[in-house]
Amino acid sequence: MEGSGRFRRHPLPWMPFGNTISLRPGADRVSEMFVHLGPFTLIKVLDAYVGGHGITKFLRTADVGDEIDQGSLHPMLVETLMFPSSWSRIPGFAWEKVDEASARMLVPFQAGTEAAIVRFDEHTGFPSGYEAPRFKGIGGPKVDWRIDLRDWWRFGSAIAPRRIVVTWADDPGPWLKMRIAKITTGQDVTEPLARARAAIVAASRKQIG
Repeated sequence: MEGSGRFRRHPLPWMPFGNTISLRPGADRVSEMFVHLGPFTLIKVLDAYVGGHGITKFLRTADVGDEIDQGSLHPMLVETLMFPSSWSRIPGFAWEKVDEASARMLVPFQAGTEAAIVRFDEHTGFPSGYEAPRFKGIGGPKVDWRIDLRDWWRFGSAIAPRRIVVTWADDPGPWLKMRIAKITTGQDVTEPLARARAAIVAASRKQIG
């Protein structure tokens, strides 16, 4: 998936970005964000979940560990909503009805179960929101995290929201707004997955050391 948008990490101002997300839906996810100023790349952000482990890399900081694993799981689960056939890749994956407009997604994870509320648009039937408590960083509590999925559209053989808005409950407003421009299926994602896996290994070694 390719897209662009803007994000901010309070108290920093909004920053425009370009984004490429490489997926094995239901299994692995690598998001690579770039903040450009003319021909120069000012900031690179890596957010990945590969082989059951996550990493968040921003500037010189690379965070890994149980909290990051849990936090990185949820963006991957959000994107399975665009590829429902991927649910069969997740052992123990289940749905539980909440009401006529929402359902609870249940996924075994580590020693327990991760749960998220998925809301559906009453007119289109497509998912309109995903809400779950997730770790925002290492050493802190879980924070309610919400993604709004808007304007579903057909991108070749895939159907996905053209607009995504991400909000943390402890922030005064959204921290990321993104527009998906292109989805290409059937691509080889071996290289980005390998880069993310190597980054996770390197960060884990540095943390142990």
